[in-house]
Amino acid sequence: STMSEILGNTEEAGKWRHEVSDRIKLINSKMWDDTTGFYYNINRNTGTFTFKKKDDLKIKEIIGFLTLWAGVADSSHVRRLVKTLTDTAEFWRPYGIPSLSAKDDYFNPIGYWNGPVWVQWDYLVFRGLLDYGYKKEAMDLAVKVLDNMAWHLKNDHVFWEFYSPDDRQAGWNNTYIWAGIAARFMIDLEGK
Repeated sequence: STMSEILGNTEEAGKWRHEVSDRIKLINSKMWDDTTGFYYNINRNTGTFTFKKKDDLKIKEIIGFLTLWAGVADSSHVRRLVKTLTDTAEFWRPYGIPSLSAKDDYFNPIGYWNGPVWVQWDYLVFRGLLDYGYKKEAMDLAVKVLDNMAWHLKNDHVFWEFYSPDDRQAGWNNTYIWAGIAARFMIDLEGK
């Protein structure tokens, strides 16, 4: 909608704002679970948290926090999300936010999508925290992520594909350009 406004397409901008509003309502009504205070994937055919067995899609993953970055979460949801985010037993790990809750049976801090820190995703969570006014938590997250990355740059001389949230491990492929988003963490911190 902002691009449409800049281009002078007021009618199109209104259409986009309406679509955004509708999508936010759908996300909050379908993907938010008030019992657990979290956003989950849903079955696209049924609109429920069930794929094969009841509530089997209720898996706490980093994507639940992307609603902060997207500006989707309302204030009551944000408080609950930040409480979960800063729970050291789940997501608030020594070196960043893992892709999967540490309480999940499949959590593996260096096991590809089952628990490591993906810097680009952590940046989006960081940005969402800033946007919702959680400056201290955002700064603490940036320090956690950048500390491990800096350690690896000094020792391995590369940006890794992902990093362990719990110790000084990094993995799989090295020299990954998306890890360069570390610079954006620093730029955003400078402005705060």
